[in-house]
Amino acid sequence: MEDILVPIALFAIIPFIVWAVSAYRYKSHAQTISLLDTMANKGEPITTDLVKTLGVRRKPKHADLRLGLILIAVAVSTVIFGGAVDDAEAARIFAAIASFPFLVGLVFLALWFAITRKDED
Repeated sequence: MEDILVPIALFAIIPFIVWAVSAYRYKSHAQTISLLDTMANKGEPITTDLVKTLGVRRKPKHADLRLGLILIAVAVSTVIFGGAVDDAEAARIFAAIASFPFLVGLVFLALWFAITRKDED
């Protein structure tokens, strides 16, 4: 029984960490928006310096490019890992798993190429 609980706990902690970080970011963002809304309702000026001080950041210019390249790298590393396993069936399974981040990465690269690059001009 203990041999099963340790791996389950190890893999169960990962979604918990993702949830905790997401919940904290959501709460922080909601408080910032609430503060800006309150200031706007009172008629106080909202300057760009104030928004920067509160920690609201713009999306980086090349975020789609960066995310696309990271996802493609994850896909390639998954295929390489599957090739390192001696079983031929495992290589096919890992290639199938790698197809998802690869295709999503290609979509992000297409978005960067089609949208972000045109905004720079």
